[in-house]
Amino acid sequence: MIVGEEVARVSDSPVVHTFENEAYAAVIENTFFRIYDTAGLNEGDQSKVPHWKAIQHLYTLIRELDGVSLLIYCMRGKFGVNAAVNWNLFNKVICGENVPIIAVVTGLEGRKDPGEWWRVEDHQKAFGMNKMKPLDVCCVVSFRGRNDEYVEVYTESQRKLRDVIWKHHRRPQWSKEKDEWFSDIYQNIYSARLCFVRANRLEYSTRMQNIIGEFVKETGMEEEDSKKLEATLLKAEGKLSKKLK
Repeated sequence: MIVGEEVARVSDSPVVHTFENEAYAAVIENTFFRIYDTAGLNEGDQSKVPHWKAIQHLYTLIRELDGVSLLIYCMRGKFGVNAAVNWNLFNKVICGENVPIIAVVTGLEGRKDPGEWWRVEDHQKAFGMNKMKPLDVCCVVSFRGRNDEYVEVYTESQRKLRDVIWKHHRRPQWSKEKDEWFSDIYQNIYSARLCFVRANRLEYSTRMQNIIGEFVKETGMEEEDSKKLEATLLKAEGKLSKKLK
């Protein structure tokens, strides 16, 4: 919808089995954007503990990025059990609240005016109760319909969403030295109780080493990259331990 052509695979499965980060190119107002579609670190799971494979892909994504201009939080017209967790994960933990964030509400097919959803007071209150404060909320129909029955409202939704993205994207984009960025993310995951290691002690544990070993083996990570990852996490543990003493 943002790009203007069919580029992404869509699944109606209630469980997310992939943590891959897919990138797509888009042009809005003669400006080039690269849109990353990334699964939440615990999406499709009732647990608040992110999967280690998601940490791997997050690490890879950060290695690829030069900066971030905008976060787009998508939801299907309701607040799931992990809505606030995933919001905080990307807004606070990953980007330290340094990046503009908007919410996009989908699944509103059948409405002549999708914007009606946001005018419901209970929906606005739900954002507040979950401590989610987007700069803008864009309610859209993201499906043309099997027989193009929603094509008019889809076209208008597309225009509105592209306008909102253009309006709120950060210029220049926010960036941080990559090792320091991952170190900060790791500390924030621990501080937010989203840590992918269930442990009471904050020191670098044997269990953490085992997880990194499993992670390296599963992904075929190069030795140089695995050492970089381990050193980054060790550095993060040291900073975190000092902070909490």
